[in-house]
Amino acid sequence: MATFPTSAVIERLSDRYEFLQSIGNPLGYQQLLATDIQHRQSVVIKSLSLGKGTSAGDICCFEREVHLLESLRHPTIPRYIDSFGIETPAGKGLVLVQAHAPSSQTLHQQLVAGKTYREAEIKSIARQLLQGLVYLHSKGLVHRDITPGNVAIADSDNALAQVSWLNLGSVQYVESQRADAMVGTYGYMPVEQVGGQARFASDLYSLGATLIALATGRRPQDLPRDGHKIAFACRPSHLSASFQQWINWLIEPHISDRPNSAQQALKALNQLPFSMIKRRLKQPAKAALAPIPIVSKPYAQDQLYFTKIRQREQANTLNLTISPMGFSRADYKRAMPPVLMGCALLTLGVYLLSLLSFSWDMLSHTRGIASLAAAVLGACGSVQGCKFLWVGLRWLDHQLLREIHIQLEANVLLISYKYWLRSPFYIVNTRRKDIYNVSTLPDCSALRILTHRNRTEVPSNSFKLTTSHGNLTPRDIRWLTSLINDWRMRHEGCVAED
Repeated sequence: MATFPTSAVIERLSDRYEFLQSIGNPLGYQQLLATDIQHRQSVVIKSLSLGKGTSAGDICCFEREVHLLESLRHPTIPRYIDSFGIETPAGKGLVLVQAHAPSSQTLHQQLVAGKTYREAEIKSIARQLLQGLVYLHSKGLVHRDITPGNVAIADSDNALAQVSWLNLGSVQYVESQRADAMVGTYGYMPVEQVGGQARFASDLYSLGATLIALATGRRPQDLPRDGHKIAFACRPSHLSASFQQWINWLIEPHISDRPNSAQQALKALNQLPFSMIKRRLKQPAKAALAPIPIVSKPYAQDQLYFTKIRQREQANTLNLTISPMGFSRADYKRAMPPVLMGCALLTLGVYLLSLLSFSWDMLSHTRGIASLAAAVLGACGSVQGCKFLWVGLRWLDHQLLREIHIQLEANVLLISYKYWLRSPFYIVNTRRKDIYNVSTLPDCSALRILTHRNRTEVPSNSFKLTTSHGNLTPRDIRWLTSLINDWRMRHEGCVAED
C-alpha cells in the first residue's frame, strides 16, 4: 500500500492544521497527529496515496473506515471530523480527519515506556473496550484487530482514564468477510480468524491477548503455551485469581469455550458465572501454572519457544538467522538424478578422453579417426556431466549450507543469502521509509515485502520469503511479518497491522 511522503501532506494542509508528529503507518496509511488551527482541538490525520501501488482493496478499506466513523457513535470510537481528496506534487490521495484526545497515548507506547498496570487499570480498560465491542457487535460488525497499538488511552494515572480505538480500518460486517483475506495481528488472532472466519468471540480472544500484554509486559506470541493455549498466570499479588481465570476464559483456543458474547464477558468481569467457579474448583492444577515474570521492557528478543530462527540483538540491530532446510526425502529425489547423471557423464567422458593418444599419423587410419571422435564425444559428455553435477550440487548447497540472514538496523532492512566460505549475497537492501507493504500471503506460505527502491546489485521491488527457502513454518512466516512490521513502526510509537 503506497503512502504519501509526510512532507507532502504537511505542505498541502499546513494552512488548516498545525502538525505535531508522525504516529506511524497502521494498515499502510500515513498517520499524523495535529492540531486544528481554527478550533484548537487535537486531531489525527490519515492519508492514503492513490498511486500505482494502491489496490482497490486498500481504497475500499479506507473508505469503509470513513463510513464507519460517520455512522457510529460511541465513547470508544473516534469522532469523525472531515474527509476529502487532495493533490500534492507526489500525486492524488484521500484524507480522513478524526478527533483525538489531547495528551493520549497508545497502550503500546505506554508499554514501551515501561509502564506496569494495576488490576484496577486493566479492568477499567477491559470494561470500556467490552462496552465498545457490545456496540460494534450489535451492528453486526467485528473489529478483527484489537492490539495495544490500536487502543488509545488518555495520558493519566487515573484508573478510569478514557480509552478508544485508534483505527477502524479492519472493522467489517461478519457476513462480508472474504475467506482469502487474513486481517489481524499475529499473536492477537485466534485460530479461526487466520482463515478469514472472524466471529464476535474472535474479538474477545484478541481482547484477552491484549490484556495479557498489559499484565505481563510481553507479547502473547512470546509466552509459553499449554497445548494450543497461552499459559497465562500471574502472582495473586498482581492479579486476583478470579480475574486471571476470566482472562483465560477469553483466550480459550476453541471458540465454543469462550464467552458467548461481549455482553456475557462484560457481566462476568465483575462476577464470574457459577460454571466458571465450579471449573476452577474442579481443576486446581490448571490454576497452579508457574507465574509469568512481569517485565518493564516488552518485546525482549529472547529465543522463542516456537521457532528455530536464531536471534541476536545488539545496540540498534536485530540479527535473525534462518537455518538451511536440511535434507528430506523430497529433496533427495530432486537432487540425486542430476548428481548421478552428472557423475555418470563425467566418468564416461573422462574415460573416453583417456583412450586418446594423439598423433598426426592416426588421422590416416579409420581406427584413429574413431578414437578422435570418441574423444570429442567424451569432451562433450564431460561438459554436460559438469552441468548436471552443478545443478544437483547447487540444490544440495541451498538445502544443506545456505543460511538466510535478516538484519533490522535503525533505518535499514538487509536480507542476504550466506553460503559456506563465501561472501553474503544481498537480495534486499532498503531503507525503512522505502518499504510500503509487508504482508503474509493468505495461505501463510510466504512473506512478501514491497519497496519503492531496493539498493542491491540485482534490484527488485518485490521479495518473497517462502517456507521452501529455509527451515521455516507458516507460523514463522506470520511471526516474521509481525516482527518486521513492528520494526517499521517502532520509532514512531506504533505497531504494524497485517
